[in-house]
Amino acid sequence: MHTLARIVAFGVALLLVGTLGLALQPAKASMDRPTWSAGNFWEYAVFAGSGVPSGNVTFRMDVTGTDSVTLNGTAYPCYHVKSDFKLPIGGGLTFEVFPEIWFSVDTLAIVRISAVIPPIGNLTTQTTVVIAGSPPETIQWPLTAGASWGPSSTVVWTSSTNATRTTWSHTTLSRTFQVQSDATITVPVGTFTTTPLKETNASGSYTMNFWSAQVGNWARVGSYNSSGGNTQNFNLTSYSYGGGGGFSITSILLGLPVWIWLILLVVIVVAIIGFFAVRRRKPPVMMPPAMPPQEPPMGP
Repeated sequence: MHTLARIVAFGVALLLVGTLGLALQPAKASMDRPTWSAGNFWEYAVFAGSGVPSGNVTFRMDVTGTDSVTLNGTAYPCYHVKSDFKLPIGGGLTFEVFPEIWFSVDTLAIVRISAVIPPIGNLTTQTTVVIAGSPPETIQWPLTAGASWGPSSTVVWTSSTNATRTTWSHTTLSRTFQVQSDATITVPVGTFTTTPLKETNASGSYTMNFWSAQVGNWARVGSYNSSGGNTQNFNLTSYSYGGGGGFSITSILLGLPVWIWLILLVVIVVAIIGFFAVRRRKPPVMMPPAMPPQEPPMGP
C-alpha cells in the first residue's frame, strides 16, 4: 500500500475506534441543568396543533448576562434574557414586543417578566406589564425519568402601568411536574434527544417542555388541553449554545461535532507531512543511461 494511504488509513481507523467508543458509552439516565452564558440565544416558530405555522409568529430569547431579582425580601440569582415576540396582525402590520425575562440560575424557572406593550391603534395606550411569581416555581434538577413533584403553588403578581395609573392583580398557580422518558423529536433546526417535563395545571390542561442537553433549553414547548389535544407548539428554528464551554449548533458539520473533524484534519495533515518527509529522505533513483537504438543485423 502507498505510504500516504497507509498513514491516512491508520489515522482514520484510530478516529473511528475512538468515535465508536464514545458512541457505545451508556446514555445518561438523567439530564443535568444547563448553564447559560451571555451570547446564547434560541429562536422559535409558533405552530398550531395541526403543525400549520400560526401566521409566522416567532419568539427569540437572548441571554445578556446574570442579575439578581428580589421578591418579598428574598434575592434570586437570575439569568437576564431579552426576548422578541412578533405577531403578524394583518394588513402588512406586525405586533412586536420585547419582554425581559429573568430565569433562576438554580432552577431555570421564570422569576420575573417585564414588557412594554406598545399602543394598538387608538384602542390602547402604552402599558408596562410586570409579572412575578412569589415564590418562583421549582424545577428539580437533574431531570430523571419517572421523577415527579408538586403540586407546587406560587402567587403570580401582575402590575399594569400606563400614563395614568398602576393596576395590581394576583392569582394562585398550582401545578404538578412529571419527568417523562426521553423522546427524540424533530423541529425545523434538526432532530434532538429530549427529556420531556410535563407541567399539569389544576384545570387538567398541561404543557410539555422538551428539554435538550445539546440545545441547552427547550427544543419544543407544546400546549395541550385537558383532553390531551395539542393546541400549540413553539418549535426551535435556530440557536447558539455553548453549554459552559461546549459547541453550539454552528459547530456541527455533516452530523459530526467539529472536534471530530478537527482530529480528522490533523490526522490527514500529519500523514501528508510524513509522506513528503519520507520522500525527501529517499536517495534519488538513478535510471540507466538510454541505449542508442541498435541496427538490425545485416545479411551477407
